[in-house]
Amino acid sequence: MTQPLVSIITPSFNQVKWLEQTILSVLNQTYTNIEYIIIDGGSTDGSKEIIEKYSDKLAYWQSQKDGGQADAINIGFRKTKGELVAYLNADDLLEPNAVAGIISAYEVNQEFGIFYGKCKTIDSEGVLLSEGAGNQIHFNNLVKDGMLPNIYQPACFFNVAYLTRDNFVVTKYNYAFDYELILSISSQKTLLFLNRDIASYRVHDNSKSHLHKIEAYKEKLSIQETYSKKDFLVLKWKRLKLAIAEKTGKITNGKAAL
Repeated sequence: MTQPLVSIITPSFNQVKWLEQTILSVLNQTYTNIEYIIIDGGSTDGSKEIIEKYSDKLAYWQSQKDGGQADAINIGFRKTKGELVAYLNADDLLEPNAVAGIISAYEVNQEFGIFYGKCKTIDSEGVLLSEGAGNQIHFNNLVKDGMLPNIYQPACFFNVAYLTRDNFVVTKYNYAFDYELILSISSQKTLLFLNRDIASYRVHDNSKSHLHKIEAYKEKLSIQETYSKKDFLVLKWKRLKLAIAEKTGKITNGKAAL
């Protein structure tokens, strides 16, 4: 029986401190039928040299200017041939048996839109901050409450059969394109949660999610408005509270969580 092909994309830009760990976490998977694609945005910090070191193990790679993280993911997606696709940022990690666990579920039932598991949180040095988190979640809860702590992007594998649009992620979003992608699929198909560790999400001072909390939150509200018309008043109230907080200086972009 032919093993399903799994495609993994890493968008990369000046993350040399963690890039090699990310690459090795994919190349050292116990499941072997993986095509690995790295799209680097023209890094100047030595990332290109790290990628070249492993180039013979990659299905495709490039290092040149692109339109940012979402664009890099889409460039990689257009190169994929797998039945399942994941993207792993250049500072995150997969557990050694991650893909094997996902495939074991996929081979039993291929009708789920996303196969996902638990995700740990680690710091810049790889120290564990919190154990793996995740739970079964459905569209109505996702659109109302957001992703965390139920579903984490690094632990998600997307079923290509239900990716019905040309681009994998929507490039008009700079921060919350993962949320929009997951909502898009969950609005059509059920997601499957596996109660096992799949990935580690790294938090550090230079991450987009840390530096641009407020902009990311605004994008989240915009996406919720798109997918949930019935919550219009609730979302409008959230926008009003945010505007007041910014105007009064109680929230400074990148300095306070919402």
